[in-house]
Amino acid sequence: MISCSNISVKIGDKTLIEDINCDIARGDYLCIVGPNGSGKSTFLKTLLALLPASGGKISVDGETLSHYSHKKLAQLISYVPQTGGSHLSFNVEEFVRMARYSYHHVFSEWQSQDQDAIENALTITDSHPFRLRKMSTLSGGECQRVMIAAALAQDTPVLMLDEPTAFLDPHHQVAVHQLIRKLNQQLQKTIIEVTHDINHAAQHSKHVLALLEGKCLWHGPAEQFLDAERLHLLYQQAFVFAKHPHQERLIAVADES
Repeated sequence: MISCSNISVKIGDKTLIEDINCDIARGDYLCIVGPNGSGKSTFLKTLLALLPASGGKISVDGETLSHYSHKKLAQLISYVPQTGGSHLSFNVEEFVRMARYSYHHVFSEWQSQDQDAIENALTITDSHPFRLRKMSTLSGGECQRVMIAAALAQDTPVLMLDEPTAFLDPHHQVAVHQLIRKLNQQLQKTIIEVTHDINHAAQHSKHVLALLEGKCLWHGPAEQFLDAERLHLLYQQAFVFAKHPHQERLIAVADES
């Protein structure tokens, strides 16, 4: 679905990411991890054409990224940013409705498939009960569900999320991650998620891309990610490990001793 070959991004004389290679298959679930400032969000924004690559090549669905118009790319990739929409004055339905912009021009009429996309998105994310509430009145968990609903209404095969559980309590973190897994497993959405939750990445994604100082430290199957030496290189931190009681995969805890 997405192919990245030797991707680099520079702003002025500062290199943000350098020589990143990865292929993301249709239906994959890739988590991008790494310490603060490692280039995770920069890489995501480069895949979205929000930042230009200084070198290398990105292909989406077999076509070079630069060949896509913004509207055509918005029919392939939807994006849930790190900051929510709680400051917006729109109500929930109005906000989700705007996600259909890439299927319209100035004089086009609202179609039944537009409304169907909105209704499906609100249903899947369980956002129907507050569809008429202002975005500014929502809790953090509710707002994040609406942000994902808008991305779903965009009706794209690829969904990119930048730290979707940041600032959420444990209950809402679990609810959001369960929703994302549902989109991947049941709707076959290709998921690319930036996260600081290394246990979530190891247990629930399919592949992990670990970035350090703008470079790829490791890329491979999620179940192989949690390794003591690798995590120490990545975070300059020792970890202790145990088996998850239900999933039989390792979980890692920072060693504070």
